[in-house]
Amino acid sequence: MSDNPTILRMRLGAELRELRERIGLSLDAVSKALAADDLDISVSKLSRLENGKGAVRLQDVRALLDLYRVTDGAQRDALLRMARDAKAAAPTAWWTDYESALPSGLSTYVGMEAGAGRLLTFTLTLIEGLLQTEDYARAVIQAWAPMDPPETIERRVELRMQRQRLLTNDPRLELVTIMDEVALRRPIGDPSAMRSQLCHVVEVCEHWPNVSVQVIPLSKGAYGPQHGMFTVIEPRNAADKPVAYVDSLGGNLYMQRPEQISRFRAMFGRLQAIALDPDESLRVIRTAAEEMRS
Repeated sequence: MSDNPTILRMRLGAELRELRERIGLSLDAVSKALAADDLDISVSKLSRLENGKGAVRLQDVRALLDLYRVTDGAQRDALLRMARDAKAAAPTAWWTDYESALPSGLSTYVGMEAGAGRLLTFTLTLIEGLLQTEDYARAVIQAWAPMDPPETIERRVELRMQRQRLLTNDPRLELVTIMDEVALRRPIGDPSAMRSQLCHVVEVCEHWPNVSVQVIPLSKGAYGPQHGMFTVIEPRNAADKPVAYVDSLGGNLYMQRPEQISRFRAMFGRLQAIALDPDESLRVIRTAAEEMRS
């Protein structure tokens, strides 16, 4: 059983969603059915619970299991134990110290990332967050939320730097990232900060064998998923299910179904096939860094 509260909530939510869909009930129908029994669980609350974002209450889980006609004792016990473990583990998560400064939904991702053994990431216009320098991260975060107070910006920068410990602390996270060459050419911050960022990527890849970067050159022209970035999160605990994460204007999407994971892995494989190999990619990054001198 995982001890990561975010992964536990995600697993519990996925199980509850499958049970609901198996008997053909909508979220609205579930909320109304529970309201008839004097239980106030809104559609938004149910949605958050199924997506691993809501607080876990044992009485809610019991009511849902009753409604979904889960009568098998072993199955009920397993789901309730998962709910208790998620509830008990939540206060131990280090990233909860930063939740007041986090955009909506990011806490879930950080929690999933903390329990990962390997990440497969694809980025378009930005350097992968786990490889960002402090100056680069600050420029990105300020551009994303220019009206937020400086102290909130600094907390987010601090969190991003803390997350990078996953690459150096044992057990080390394996990071396999593919980036479009646009990410190397788009100036973020001043030229000195951008050059330092590119040099940092090279240095990390040269010294940390658990990190691999590939670049899709501009010469490749049009290719598959140019519409957005994604991450496949492969948990460290073999009992946990992989998750595909997509960050979009419509919200943060977490997908766990085997066919969804297979689709994203296949997409990642196609991107690797058209990207430069790691050694060639580092040469391109070094060249881009040198060009920042002029």
